[in-house]
Amino acid sequence: MVMHIRGLPLPDGTDPDPYVKVYLLPDPQKSSKRKTKAARKTCNPTYNEMLVYERIPRGDLEHRMIHLRVLGDGSFWENPVLGETFIPLTSLSPGQHWVDWHQLGTPSETTGLQH
Repeated sequence: MVMHIRGLPLPDGTDPDPYVKVYLLPDPQKSSKRKTKAARKTCNPTYNEMLVYERIPRGDLEHRMIHLRVLGDGSFWENPVLGETFIPLTSLSPGQHWVDWHQLGTPSETTGLQH
């Protein structure tokens, strides 16, 4: 579940229309993409949207991670990345609920991480 984001940057000096895009890595075909609806004109959006992945084999979780990106809902060709993070699923059990804040970095800060 994507719940809240706080303190997003102002890419052009105005409040963005942010949305969240999530991938379950590794995912060479990008078939695991899920995304939230865009929040309007805010740097502190609340989504409370469930992004569901089903039928993941129990042993696969320790080798998977979530790639979460926050993008601004801009023109058709330009959706600036406002922040992103990678969340390893090594300690998560199927059906377990886990609530935590995750620090968003810029793409240049996170490109060194392995997918």
